[in-house]
Amino acid sequence: MEISMSLQPHGWLVVMIYTTEGKKFDIPVSFLSDAIHEIASKISILDKDVNEVIITMQTEPGEYRLKISKISNVFCLFQLFEMSDNFSTEATEEGTLLITEEIKTIRLLRIIHRELTKMKDLGSEGFIKRWNSDFPINAYERLTDMIYKLKQYEANS
Repeated sequence: MEISMSLQPHGWLVVMIYTTEGKKFDIPVSFLSDAIHEIASKISILDKDVNEVIITMQTEPGEYRLKISKISNVFCLFQLFEMSDNFSTEATEEGTLLITEEIKTIRLLRIIHRELTKMKDLGSEGFIKRWNSDFPINAYERLTDMIYKLKQYEANS
């Protein structure tokens, strides 16, 4: 599995998810909600105390949700759901399940960290110009620390 994110001018983020089976999903994420902050904040708390996060991305119209659940100390389950409406009140499982894949937690965290780093490298002004919001630096730093700790855990296991 691979994920790439491309921050477009004027409030759009294109999230591309490639499955191990070769399927590709392009998600045009709108700034209607601050999906970048949500991605960074939620992924950065997926540790020993939090076993599941749901990340919501608005697409005008519609919505996608990433559900990431820890299944062990090393692996997590990555699921992508498509909802029929913006700001859907439906339970995640009521949406259309598009992807279900197991992935090493540290690999998923590194992928997200890499993509956030590309956005951070735009600089504060460049990021704000494209997304109209500050870069989620606190969540980014938590994610950086989390990756370091998981790397240490794997080295000692």
